[in-house]
Amino acid sequence: MVICESGNRHTFRVYLPEARTVQLVGGFTDWRTRPVRMTREHTGWWSVTLELPAGDHDFSYLVDDTQWVADFAASGVRRNPFGGWVSQIHVEGHAVQVHPARRFRQREAADVARRTAA
Repeated sequence: MVICESGNRHTFRVYLPEARTVQLVGGFTDWRTRPVRMTREHTGWWSVTLELPAGDHDFSYLVDDTQWVADFAASGVRRNPFGGWVSQIHVEGHAVQVHPARRFRQREAADVARRTAA
């Protein structure tokens, strides 16, 4: 389950009493590149609290470095390209996306300004 604590601060909790390790992985951790280690509670629940950027995010729990577990109590789930399930969460706020054409125009304007100043 995912609990919105306040703003962009979320607590992820999953009940896996037999697990030795649990990591939170997702688009916001670049999946296995920067996994977030979860803390085991004496009750068998694992948890971690972190700030997430605004937008839609996919995530899973990686159990004992081998098993991917979806959180069916999250905002949603969907099939991934490998045939498994990933969980989804939506974080309110304004996700800033710059259209590629605008990004090109901004870069071009900066180049012109740099050449003019030289």
